[in-house]
Amino acid sequence: MQPWEEIAEALGIEVKKEIADSYFSDKLTLEREWEEYKEDLKKLAKSEESLLLNACRLLLMLQSEDLMKDFEKITNFSLRECFHPQILESGYIRKKLFRDLPKPFALTSKSRFVKLFFAVYEDLVKTYKKYLKDLQDIEDRYAELKNRTMDFHKKYNLGAILSFFGRLSGSATDLGPIEDKEKIYEELGSALRIPVPEAPSEKGGQYSSPRELKEIRSALRDLAKRAYEHHQDKAKELLKIVSEKD
Repeated sequence: MQPWEEIAEALGIEVKKEIADSYFSDKLTLEREWEEYKEDLKKLAKSEESLLLNACRLLLMLQSEDLMKDFEKITNFSLRECFHPQILESGYIRKKLFRDLPKPFALTSKSRFVKLFFAVYEDLVKTYKKYLKDLQDIEDRYAELKNRTMDFHKKYNLGAILSFFGRLSGSATDLGPIEDKEKIYEELGSALRIPVPEAPSEKGGQYSSPRELKEIRSALRDLAKRAYEHHQDKAKELLKIVSEKD
């Protein structure tokens, strides 16, 4: 081998190493950030769960579909996600949802029920705002990571890189005819692509913004009183669960 051939071979090896190191370093960074994104998705799911728990509590306090519809008209927020016979009828679910809530103080059970209804509704508004913020944050993060991933695949066209490596090493015929090589390069490039998951907005629920309690206090008080009067036994059962602490 001539000296210039040795120099060319050494340079070729160095170029390959530099490209490969850059590729795998950038790929590893993106993959780690996508893993962090998945952890953020779990936190978003917890925010949504807190919102839905409050929605189910309110549904259990209203009990009927007619009152649920009136609630939606007053608040602009739907409880239909929770409207299932199992939730309405299960004593275990009632205890699970209400046993750790703060005990409302008032002279009559109806007044305690209204206070409890207000407290749950206020927490619904609070958990909705947190869910909305968490969703916006993760949607922004998703858009950033998706764009960077697409830029990464444009920057590192594996088919072109592998073809270039072949020319550097003089192994253009190692993989057979050019059609076979292009197919192999394409398959390898697909196998090494960083997968982009579905957008967070496609995974979570879509909820309308509930109105602030101060805007609807009177109408919501009347609704809570009607719920108490129509289902006194269930209302008193919920108040009893709240009063009983482990």
